[in-house]
Amino acid sequence: MNRRNTNSNSTSSASSMEDATIATYNQQHTPLLSTNDAVTTVHPIFTNGNEETQSMPTPSSPPKHKVRSRHGRASDSPNASTKSQVNGTTTINIINNFGFGSTNHFSSWGKKHRQHQNKRGKHGWCVLRTLLAVLLVVWVGAMVIVMGTVPVHPPPSSASGEVHGDGQSDEGVLQPKRTSIAGVTASLRGMKDDNEKEPSDSTSVNNSTDEQDDRENTTPEEGAEVFQSILKNPTDFKFNTPIAPSCDIPVDTHDLAFTLVTQLSNDRLWMIPYHCKRWGEHPISIAVFSNRRADDVKEQLVKEGCNAEYLNVQTVSKTKYDPTGTEYPVNILRNLALSAVKTTHVVYADVDFWPASNLHSILTKQNVKERMASDNKLATVIPAFQMNRRCKEWRDCRDKNIPFMPENKSALLTLVSKKQASSFDPTNQGGHGSTKYITWRDQEAGTFKDLPCIKSNRYEPYLAFRYCSDLPPFQAGFTGYGKNKMTWAMQLRRTGYLFSQLGGAFFVHYPHLDSKAREEWNKKPELLQKHGSVDAIPGEDKEQIDWGSFKRARVDALFLDFRDWLDEEVKDESRLPMCANAQNDDQRLWVQPPNNSASSRK
Repeated sequence: MNRRNTNSNSTSSASSMEDATIATYNQQHTPLLSTNDAVTTVHPIFTNGNEETQSMPTPSSPPKHKVRSRHGRASDSPNASTKSQVNGTTTINIINNFGFGSTNHFSSWGKKHRQHQNKRGKHGWCVLRTLLAVLLVVWVGAMVIVMGTVPVHPPPSSASGEVHGDGQSDEGVLQPKRTSIAGVTASLRGMKDDNEKEPSDSTSVNNSTDEQDDRENTTPEEGAEVFQSILKNPTDFKFNTPIAPSCDIPVDTHDLAFTLVTQLSNDRLWMIPYHCKRWGEHPISIAVFSNRRADDVKEQLVKEGCNAEYLNVQTVSKTKYDPTGTEYPVNILRNLALSAVKTTHVVYADVDFWPASNLHSILTKQNVKERMASDNKLATVIPAFQMNRRCKEWRDCRDKNIPFMPENKSALLTLVSKKQASSFDPTNQGGHGSTKYITWRDQEAGTFKDLPCIKSNRYEPYLAFRYCSDLPPFQAGFTGYGKNKMTWAMQLRRTGYLFSQLGGAFFVHYPHLDSKAREEWNKKPELLQKHGSVDAIPGEDKEQIDWGSFKRARVDALFLDFRDWLDEEVKDESRLPMCANAQNDDQRLWVQPPNNSASSRK
């Protein structure tokens, strides 16, 4: 089953961000969604400073007369018009030429001339009104032509008009599933030749400054269009994070600080107070997928124990973005939460991974800060573990699980020794298998262990890293479950990030039930369930399967597009190679790359 080998080049114009709801603005740019404790930054709109009024030519006129100007000065003029100096530019008052303005009598012309002037005055008003009407018609016509070239986005199908934070209503409906199926199905069914390329509209990485300027001047209404564009163009991959501070700014260890960043849906909001408790009174930035207002969410969390001074909350409307609950915009939420960071460094983890209570104290050890300040592209691995569910029945038994969630290394190793916890995730060795768990067991807190190589492209550890403009973003085209974080880790490695695991620190996974997005990912064609693997399905039967209707196949196709883009457009500056015995991850794909593709490799 071949897919078209598209070459989807990325532009560096702004992102992140689909038809979103916004609580407030970030301090470095105008964010596309809202936060309730960030300070609004208004960026000026620059216009040309000097405007000159062009002088109009003087029409032919009766014999020269001395007339009284509008400023009360007598002046010689070839006709009844007047001249005045405005801002150093000569302007000609031609009103008198239409018969009103000066009331001087020209005795040499006599009574008939005065009567003629009165008639001209009446006609002058008519002429002026006619000119104004013509100008108005021309202006309206021009606006119609201009507006006809601008894409018109449909109004929301939802009548709720959910409003968050800044009082701006959402505009437009994002339909990621519908738009992504159309393009991916064509790829899955080989509707184009493998060597055929899409027209390129990409720009170089050097245009990141222009992208930042566009983002800074983005209004909430324009932001909705940006987000809609992201989901309509999932292969519009991004190189970096231009809204972040420059990586060229040196970091002093005294200024080095961390923000805990995460994203979540409203049904997991109850976990945040546990993060607040374990992380301590230090900055936390969260993006919540909820129809609630950001300030309402923050008020609840503060009542449950979080410190309002350190907590930043942003929300994205669930009704607008994912009414079915299967296309959770995970990477948009991650980028959004990152956009509110004000510290030099970030610790990122999904909300179901709870930090050790001493994570912040380990990160702020002097030797740790010195190492992280010395390398902008150091990705510090925080090993991830998982605790087994404490109840046998398939339910979320919080009353039994929470008391056993380990807060320190000693408690964690005790659970591991009892086989009640393990490294994350035994069923997916590629996901965290490159982390040296056995080494970590005896590794002293605050020490680093550089990883020598990566065993799988699916490696997706949770990391501490510097937040600056060279940082690759989470690719927003990946929604729902599957490959949304591993692609970010792949881009980090490609752009020269070195992975080194930190001793003593860890995250532990809470044993929650499967989400709707995971359930959507797990759906399989009947023939695949029958034969067990894609390769085992007979060729004719394989062609009859509508692969584009399955989430996993669509994600696989998008992943291959991303990998081709990474190989072709992103300079290879990697400092961390693949291991000699690395897994062949392509064997797990439902959609196989063409044999002649550069992506047909480990």
